[in-house]
Amino acid sequence: MDKSISSTIGEKVHVEVVSTDDYISKLSNDLLLEILSKLSTEEVIRTSLLSERWVNVWKKISHLCLDMRRIAKTTTLLPGVSHQAAKSVTKVIEEHCGDLERCTIYHDSRQCENGMLESWIQSLVNMKHIKDLTLENFSPGSKSNNRSNVTLDLPPRSFSHPDLTSLSLSQYNLKAAHAFYDCCNLKNLKLIGISAEVEVFNAFLVSCTSLEVLALEISCHRKDGVLKIDNHNLTFLYLSCSRIKGVEVSSPSLDILSIGSLGEASIGHEIMMNGSNDGMKMFASMSVSVDLTNEKELEMLKQVLVAWPGDMQEVEILFKSNNAVRKESESSLGNTQNTFWEDTKPFPGAQFRAYTVWLSNFSGSTEEFVLASRMIMQGTVARCMMIRPSSVSPAKKLEIEAAIANLKELPKGHENLHIMMF
Repeated sequence: MDKSISSTIGEKVHVEVVSTDDYISKLSNDLLLEILSKLSTEEVIRTSLLSERWVNVWKKISHLCLDMRRIAKTTTLLPGVSHQAAKSVTKVIEEHCGDLERCTIYHDSRQCENGMLESWIQSLVNMKHIKDLTLENFSPGSKSNNRSNVTLDLPPRSFSHPDLTSLSLSQYNLKAAHAFYDCCNLKNLKLIGISAEVEVFNAFLVSCTSLEVLALEISCHRKDGVLKIDNHNLTFLYLSCSRIKGVEVSSPSLDILSIGSLGEASIGHEIMMNGSNDGMKMFASMSVSVDLTNEKELEMLKQVLVAWPGDMQEVEILFKSNNAVRKESESSLGNTQNTFWEDTKPFPGAQFRAYTVWLSNFSGSTEEFVLASRMIMQGTVARCMMIRPSSVSPAKKLEIEAAIANLKELPKGHENLHIMMF
């Protein structure tokens, strides 16, 4: 049972007749498929060796996860091994019966170069009517200067089939946007480690008019353009961009904006929220992770909040536990931080208000306490400050509870403000 997929698929093997004590094999196909759904794709396919009853059951599972490294049982795929593993992926897709709900493929650069990946995509999209497709290039050394060296070059409208609603791409370089033309079918789009010209990103975002969830972890080839996100259906947006001049967002239905990073150059630039819908101003939420010892991240957080058009329903600030490494001679409020933390102006600004603020991973550090106290006293939080502690150890819990008790004693910018720990 430790054979690889490549040696299992298509192999003529001797299988035993179902034993009278084999109660599992007597179950209906629906129940067997439910059992198989808990296993990895490799284990699912190997069940075809169990008995005649199991030979074809795997071919009707609703999802596939095909990792060429697991198929070949090696982390480094030499050309011959890569070719055999790719043939196994092709055979699995061809022998599967019916439509697929979800498929994930991990491959190396060779499949982009020889057209194999394009063939898989066409089969999955046009023949298997895939709904949720994830593709990831794992080629070692495929990144240079934060850019992928593996180009994904596909025919026009490769992802425009009406059944395909969710797409995730990871570690590719894109030279053109034509594969995304007419992709009004996509509801969820996730691009991780993708590099392209900003014009390419803007072109395919214009073509994906029905997006509701968009996650971008991207790098632009040149820092000379503005990323434009104009989508009236978008409710969730995650941004982490490098080598970008600015970001313009016009999404009146946006509920959650989460920002990982906008790169070193983003601090001096605006994030423009052009949503004119009053619902966006009244009900929008935002989640941001921040290192309070990092001056650039603090300034970015300030700019994002100040740029928001009106009051916000909820803001979650997740404190990073891996704070920036400091030299032993520096205090927790190092020299680069003194100006920010000693500033008495309202944070992020006098006009910004949030009805509820969540402070997650709260450790009671000096920086966290100062930020929370300023938001309380300066009226940044209107109704509730909800604090999620970073540790459940008894000693740390007492320290955090003491910090929260001190916060509750502070004069409040809003008289009815509640401060609670969760």
